[in-house]
Amino acid sequence: MTHFTDENTTVTSPAGAEGGAAVDVLTRSGELIHFVPANPAEMEYLITELTTLIEQMPGKMLELNERRYECERAWSRRRNTSLAQHAKNNTVTVARALADVEALTEMEDLHNAKAAWHYADDTLKALTSKLYGMLNVNKGVQAAYNGYGGRR
Repeated sequence: MTHFTDENTTVTSPAGAEGGAAVDVLTRSGELIHFVPANPAEMEYLITELTTLIEQMPGKMLELNERRYECERAWSRRRNTSLAQHAKNNTVTVARALADVEALTEMEDLHNAKAAWHYADDTLKALTSKLYGMLNVNKGVQAAYNGYGGRR
């Protein structure tokens, strides 16, 4: 399994997502969110990279969402099959409890898939905020160059 980590959060990717493109984009996103440009050239580079990643995120989030629903279907299938088997000889409460226990692995995969999707969503928000911030700073830098004897 792959772990996405930033200063406050650690998220484990769902089983089957190892080495996927979504993991690569999220890893690259985390690097850029914490990158601080030192000069205007680095700022331009950062703006370009952020824009590229933001354009890629919806497709990657779609992959993560498909994985999430795939896990949900697997959990539901396993739980309902188990529930049907145990309901023959037990009360409904006991049958539900047994079915839930038997479907724990699928439930864990589902929770991991949801966590990975939410992490991607939060990453997209952070990338967008960073991009807007860099665009505002870049506008100020350009105004400073043009306002004080810069090229016109």
